[in-house]
Amino acid sequence: MALKTEQQTWETFVRRPGDLKEGLEMPMVLRDLTPGRRKYQLRHVVALLRRDPLESEDLLRVRTVVGVLLPETWGVRIVRELPVELPGRPYHDFYDALRNAAMSSTGDSSA
Repeated sequence: MALKTEQQTWETFVRRPGDLKEGLEMPMVLRDLTPGRRKYQLRHVVALLRRDPLESEDLLRVRTVVGVLLPETWGVRIVRELPVELPGRPYHDFYDALRNAAMSSTGDSSA
């Protein structure tokens, strides 16, 4: 596996900007904005966020669920990957399914 040398840029969508919590592990969907073959590829992950990105961290651009780009750029560090397919019922709350997948990947059964 090659060493990571370049900073990547990711994008995510949130219901409310206040849903983002600095310094806490958060389940989220990241969309790769780095130019190249993998641009726009999605990943389900658990990540740590920082309001002021370090040079060693990837960048995160945040949009509302209707696509409005928020002005802040966050720092993001991926802690672990989640499954590509999430268990859940179709046409129900995606954010609940993502949160449940994150909890089950750590063995935490409390909801």
